[in-house]
Amino acid sequence: MSLLNLPWVIGPIPIVITVWAAYACGIAVAKQRPTSGEAFLAALMFPIGLIAIVYQLFLSDRNLNVALITSQLMGSIFFLIIMHASGWRRITESHDGKESPIVMKYFTMLVFVFVLYNTFILNFRGDDHCTIAKCFVLEWGLGRIDQPFSRLYLGGAFGALILIGVLPILFKGLLKFIRDGFRIK
Repeated sequence: MSLLNLPWVIGPIPIVITVWAAYACGIAVAKQRPTSGEAFLAALMFPIGLIAIVYQLFLSDRNLNVALITSQLMGSIFFLIIMHASGWRRITESHDGKESPIVMKYFTMLVFVFVLYNTFILNFRGDDHCTIAKCFVLEWGLGRIDQPFSRLYLGGAFGALILIGVLPILFKGLLKFIRDGFRIK
């Protein structure tokens, strides 16, 4: 099998994006510049690329549903860690120390969108082969559709993007719950 025999299992676009994201994350952490769009995109795509590559190389594709949810969760947690290391701090409190109603509306909407997105992705995965030219081009760029990498890469990236808005509010609520002595107010 030739090296240039396309489509590859892991396409050239995710490889280039993951390498660029590693470089951009290093720059963002070293220079403490978390507010650039480059740092945000790199902190999202670097863990997603690594998780999808590790899954493709070392794990079987028996339970893609669990792997997808796990990659979304791990990708969003690593995003928050990378952004925190680069100096980013999230402010969601109002002046009286309570969550604003707008933040809770966004939180509810994001949880709903996350559940809806994963339900759709996990129930309607589509075919494992391409039949039209657009699909072939996508397969050549991202990797073969019949392998778990391309599904985890795209599904993990969009799901992690949704979870990025959900996890800080959950974490803050959990810390408040612990700080209040496990009492609900």
